[in-house]
Amino acid sequence: MRLRSSTSRPAADRYSDIETALIDANRLGREELDRIEAYRARTGASFTEAVVDLGVVAPEQVQRTLATRAEAGTLIDPDATGVSRAVVAAYDPDNPLTVKLRALRSSLFAIEDLERGDLRVIVVAAVGTDDAPGVAANLATLVAQLGQPGLLVDANFAAPTHHSLFAVDPVEGVTSLLSGAEDREATVTETPVPNLSLIAAGPAIAALPETVERVSLVEQIRAIRLGHRFAIIDAGHQPPEMIAAIARGADGLLLVVERTQTPFAALDTLLPRLEAADVPVLGSILIR
Repeated sequence: MRLRSSTSRPAADRYSDIETALIDANRLGREELDRIEAYRARTGASFTEAVVDLGVVAPEQVQRTLATRAEAGTLIDPDATGVSRAVVAAYDPDNPLTVKLRALRSSLFAIEDLERGDLRVIVVAAVGTDDAPGVAANLATLVAQLGQPGLLVDANFAAPTHHSLFAVDPVEGVTSLLSGAEDREATVTETPVPNLSLIAAGPAIAALPETVERVSLVEQIRAIRLGHRFAIIDAGHQPPEMIAAIARGADGLLLVVERTQTPFAALDTLLPRLEAADVPVLGSILIR
């Protein structure tokens, strides 16, 4: 039988919430943690990779612990925070939309990938429906509940919504980035949802379509050095050329469509533009 070493360990702020959950669930002691840290320093492995590689925790136990932690998330009180009740993922884990998007989250955002620190940028765009803001806000909330910091970006210039959904009132935003803001970090506003920040649409600017075409929004977001692990951009229900320009450089795009409302002609127009911009379509979300 394997003997456990002392349960004393370094200060908790050395570990993320997910790492702490693994440590506590598997009763990892000081000796094991030292081995893990030495291995990570030598190989560059993530915490979860290290515990498996060293045989400290079985792979299935790692997945079980991470899944339990991810499902629990961090819920908030919408009445106390001002967050709209449309953001059901923030307070109702059993809501049908929460359940549906949680399954999508699992296919798009692996915890191990988020831990590595590379910013993953996903665009949500709607065709024939105005439901992109709700999908983007709830999906971003669910990813933030994995314990890694991220961004929700409101590039839905036709109908900016997210500042209202999250009860914030920033002055700067996406248009500031596109206009060459000297301080990119000043466009980022914390929301009441733990680990989730917002870049609102921002003030009106002249020649917006031309600016979006000329300046890569995704590149501007990647240049913000605040340690975010994911960014979800709401491109809304806008002209195909605007959506394709917004998505340029992203890791992929999700289409929000509505039964009997989304015209095939609109999809036939958008998809070639996305292909030309080298933006992969990751899938579609059927609303109603």
